[in-house]
Amino acid sequence: MTSALLIALIVVLYSFQTLFCTMFNNKYSGKPENASAVFCILESVFIAAFTWAWIGFKFSLSPMTLLLGCLNAVALFGYNNSVIKAGARGSYSFMNVSQLFGGIIVPLLYTTIFLGDSLSWYQYVAVVLMLISFVLMNYKDMKLKNTHWSYYAFCALLFVCNGMYGTFLKMQSDYNVNEKNEMIILTFGIMGIIALIQLLFKEKKDTFKAFKMSMKAVLPLVLCLLSAALAINILVLVIPMVNTAVLYTVENGGVLLLSAIYSFVFFKEKPHLMKVVGMIAAVVSITVLSL
Repeated sequence: MTSALLIALIVVLYSFQTLFCTMFNNKYSGKPENASAVFCILESVFIAAFTWAWIGFKFSLSPMTLLLGCLNAVALFGYNNSVIKAGARGSYSFMNVSQLFGGIIVPLLYTTIFLGDSLSWYQYVAVVLMLISFVLMNYKDMKLKNTHWSYYAFCALLFVCNGMYGTFLKMQSDYNVNEKNEMIILTFGIMGIIALIQLLFKEKKDTFKAFKMSMKAVLPLVLCLLSAALAINILVLVIPMVNTAVLYTVENGGVLLLSAIYSFVFFKEKPHLMKVVGMIAAVVSITVLSL
């Protein structure tokens, strides 16, 4: 019961992150191509500091956690950059499906092949149903005609990076659960340093100008960062409690489901039949996995 409530809280928090991140991007007044780098840098500082305070300003680090933290930082940086590169080349919907598939399939393969974990037959059916729901909810906007091959390459990278991000968190939890928060600090701290180096190289003398923004952008940014910091710290708490495939399927599907609802409410998007069917399929999948 406790794990179910925590997963529900994670889903709500990550859906808030998505909502407020969209609002931030819409209000960001700098160069559009700098929005992601600025967000990554600010996110890394905020989440690392928040997590350090969360654990009482303690820090215990083993070589393995250091290695996994570095690898996860690269995966997170690769994910953030692939979102930008793919988004500039083609359909957002296909890109979204790619990263969602990766977030479920890669950890599922890892736990099945290397840890020997398995699901019941109806849980596998529920996972497949969730993957189908991703396609249905995004199908209408999948416009792939005349798309350059590099778009598919970045979508594939998104698949891998999003999947490996969750997998590295699982690996570290299995190795030393007592250093789970240090893993967060390393992941986001190193990712922020990489993003800062990228921004410095790109903008050179105008680096600080990229951080100038109006209060209309600051408010959703703060809410986004707070939601993300709470979500990741609760997530690493839940990872040892629940089967990884079930956790990530419910998390990814729940966030997409709530994000679709937010798009109807806040961005006045009109629902269409396939999206509604996809949302129903996601609800059924989550219900089955919760049994």
